[in-house]
Amino acid sequence: MSPQYRSKSFALLLALLGAACASTPEKLAPHQPILDRPDDPIGKFLADADAAIARWCRLSLTANTTEERREQRLLEQVLNDRTSKRRPDLVRELESGPPINRIRAAAALGFTHAVEAQSPLLNALSDPLADVQHNALLGLAILARADTPLEPICRLCEFSPDAETRGQAAFALRSIVNAGGAADCAATTARRGLIDSEAFVRSQCALTLGLLGDEPSAPALCDLLHDESQHAASAAIEALLLLVDAKPGQKGVAGRALLDLHTGSKEPLKGLAMQALVRISDVNYGEDLGRWTEWAERLP
Repeated sequence: MSPQYRSKSFALLLALLGAACASTPEKLAPHQPILDRPDDPIGKFLADADAAIARWCRLSLTANTTEERREQRLLEQVLNDRTSKRRPDLVRELESGPPINRIRAAAALGFTHAVEAQSPLLNALSDPLADVQHNALLGLAILARADTPLEPICRLCEFSPDAETRGQAAFALRSIVNAGGAADCAATTARRGLIDSEAFVRSQCALTLGLLGDEPSAPALCDLLHDESQHAASAAIEALLLLVDAKPGQKGVAGRALLDLHTGSKEPLKGLAMQALVRISDVNYGEDLGRWTEWAERLP
């Protein structure tokens, strides 16, 4: 990947694993205009959108105060408004603009939340520039339309030699499935993704399987609780909760695995496992492992 473009590719949730979004702009003051001139030349508009999306990416991961969550919502509202007004320009730049414009337009199009953005973004998945593919996957994830064809995303998630592409594809797959999307390839790709070399791919695929209520994946999700990556293990906890919500018959399998994780791990996984146990059992035995064991062994 060319160094001049690498910083312009949004690795949205890869920040969980130590990577960053496109950049880390200064915090925006409440009165500061954001993309204040929608009639700016397209290059200026895309540069401003790039900075705003970078800030939105980081806030989507790190916002933990009321003020930060308010800023994230404001950014998303403004991005939706401004990109919607420039949607024809964004499509044109994505399809035939210079490389830096194609990269930026791909991410911005997702914020339009318009069905007309779907086809250009899907076409951009075959762009020769990897960063365009990455941001097209991000755009599709933000667009989150249940009718998005998943096959090209599954192929990239499963077969791309590029780790960032697989990660963004796994995130897009999870986002679209969460919106109600479905395809025969989704579960197959997500199952294989549990053994991907990238922890982010493993985590997103685990969540996808939980959303799908994929019972055959229960043993593999239990194994993932002990992944070397804390993020992947945390995702496996959430995936098991989702699986139990969809398929209550898996409560015993999940409960015993979570109890094993609680007794054999350190914080924060120890605490997360206990929270999950309380959630699926509707009781709270605290640190009384004897009562927890008795509860878990009663379940099929």
